Amino acid sequence: MHKINKKRHVKIVIVLLMLLTALSIVSVLAEESDIWNSEYYDYDKYSYNEINKLFDETPNSKAARNEFKRYGATTNYFDVEITVNKDYSYNVREEINVILNRNKHGIVRSIPLTGNYKINDLQVSDYNYNVNIVKGNKVITIGRPDRTVFGENSYTIEYKIENYLPTNADKQININVIPTNWEMIIMNANVTVKLPDGFPYSKMKSYVGKYGSTKQTTKWKYDKKSNTLNYKATMLPANYGVTLQVDTPKNYWVDVPSNRWSVNLNMAILLIILIIIAVFKYTNHKNKDLIIPVMFNPPDGITSAELGYLADEVIDNEDIVSLYLYLASKGYIKIEDNKDKSKIMITSLKPPENEESYVNDFYIALFDSIYEVSVGKQISIDDASKRLENSLDKICKSIIEKFEGDKSFYSEKSKGRELIAKILGGFGIVSTLLFYLDRLHIETWNIPPNIFFLITAICIVSINYIIKKISYRKMSTASNGMRNIILLGVLYGICAIALNVFLFSISRYLTPIYLYLAFIIYLMLLPFLINGIKVRSDYNRNIFGEIVGFKNFIESVELDRLNELVDENPAYFYDVLPYAYVFKLTDKWISKFNTISVPNHCSYTSFGQNDLNPMTVNRMISNIELRTEIEVPNTYSGGFMGSSRGGGFSGGGFSGGGGGGFSGGGVGGGGGGAW
Repeated sequence: MHKINKKRHVKIVIVLLMLLTALSIVSVLAEESDIWNSEYYDYDKYSYNEINKLFDETPNSKAARNEFKRYGATTNYFDVEITVNKDYSYNVREEINVILNRNKHGIVRSIPLTGNYKINDLQVSDYNYNVNIVKGNKVITIGRPDRTVFGENSYTIEYKIENYLPTNADKQININVIPTNWEMIIMNANVTVKLPDGFPYSKMKSYVGKYGSTKQTTKWKYDKKSNTLNYKATMLPANYGVTLQVDTPKNYWVDVPSNRWSVNLNMAILLIILIIIAVFKYTNHKNKDLIIPVMFNPPDGITSAELGYLADEVIDNEDIVSLYLYLASKGYIKIEDNKDKSKIMITSLKPPENEESYVNDFYIALFDSIYEVSVGKQISIDDASKRLENSLDKICKSIIEKFEGDKSFYSEKSKGRELIAKILGGFGIVSTLLFYLDRLHIETWNIPPNIFFLITAICIVSINYIIKKISYRKMSTASNGMRNIILLGVLYGICAIALNVFLFSISRYLTPIYLYLAFIIYLMLLPFLINGIKVRSDYNRNIFGEIVGFKNFIESVELDRLNELVDENPAYFYDVLPYAYVFKLTDKWISKFNTISVPNHCSYTSFGQNDLNPMTVNRMISNIELRTEIEVPNTYSGGFMGSSRGGGFSGGGFSGGGGGGFSGGGVGGGGGGAW
């Protein structure tokens, strides 16, 4: 056995004990110093003890220590010095002392621009910085992205808040002295507000807390000798701000800049636009009175689809479906139902002759040809509607193109005037919007302005629709047309009110009440002044009078006269049927033949019936309508109402008004933090 070397073993044990002791000491030191990260720590400038002293100097600073450990930054002190000037401006000096632990570059300070003031003379001492406008805030980024700073760092920011003269409020001092959106705890807040020489101080209010808080603080002290107000607080939580309001005598401020020019110019623009549009309307060549003749037949050369378009300037499904009845009345197709009366079949009897191109297109869509080879072909109404989908656009365009030029709805001169009136009307709305944005000093569009523009766009679109619906609604369905006009009017009224409520909510201290009232009156008058500028062309006035006369005849024809017409033309019932359908008077037209014998027609047959009667025809029309699943594009059908037939909010930025206050409710303020 080897001899035990006691001396050697003792040395090994001593070395092990020393290593264990050293490891224990390092572990303890690491635990005690975990509030800072040695990897980023600048040993030349700071020591662990110096950083700890900063926290020890402020009572109850545990939350700040935790914030420092967790987020790598907290605020040691936030000192603000504000000098109030006689011209209602504030010189602001902020000294922000932050403690940085982790890999930080500096701080960010954002100041709202969305208020009745502007920010000028911005300076930052001893550091690189850049300024950007982000979502209505002036964002000051201090530090360099390629360089990190650690430990205690102080940043001094100076700027001037130049208030405009408020219109609807007392001109009191109202300023956010500590920003509501400062993202770090403030261990020590110190604010000094120097009032102007000779300022007759009487009373003040101050609000503290998160944005919107109405909790008042009494920590302010007034020094009569120096005419200053002082505020001190410790351990302000993150996103806690302080707002100061000081009562000011009337007419105290001198040489205060005003943005009243924009209000006056805005009023002038709205008034001038209304005058121009009124001149267009009341000096225009008026619509001559419609001559409404007694019409026993539709206007010459006008198909049922054209009549529907001429009645309201839109093409809808009824106009297209009526072409089945039109082709049947001409003997081009046969409409028949099956044994259970639910399936409708369409059979070609002969190709159309001397018809409009779109009538031929309709026929070709059903039978693939316009020639004799198509005769005898048969198609179900379900398959026919599928085929028509591909030809709808071409058919609608052909109908519209027929009534252009000399046959257009309106005179070219009046159309030009209406277009100018619409452009001017929209310009009045948009210019009002821009004036509000100018008074708010919103230098970039954030969410509120986007909402603003959306409501404005709805107003302009609604004006266009109201004008269109009032100008042309199909006479046969006046109640339905009026319902659409009322719905559009209600929508338009809601948008107009919402727009003004929104304007008032964001700029009640910036704009006089009379401008809100003027803008509402402008919005209400606009569609009714523009309506009527456009007048019918001679052709359209004549043809429209005949359409109205024909409709009146269908509604009110007496039985004796109807018997005479049927005697003269046995197919009279079938010839008028497609036009009655377009007028939505099918039931009324058919009911007039309850006591009149209607001869059979080659174009209508019903399974198991030798003698056809009007009620059977009515059932067949209902099945056609039910099974024709087509949808005329909005471009032709009049849009959504159809035919008339039948980044972050930074807090603060408000103007200094009277009445109630809240934290963040003054000028300036904003937010920021470390980066």
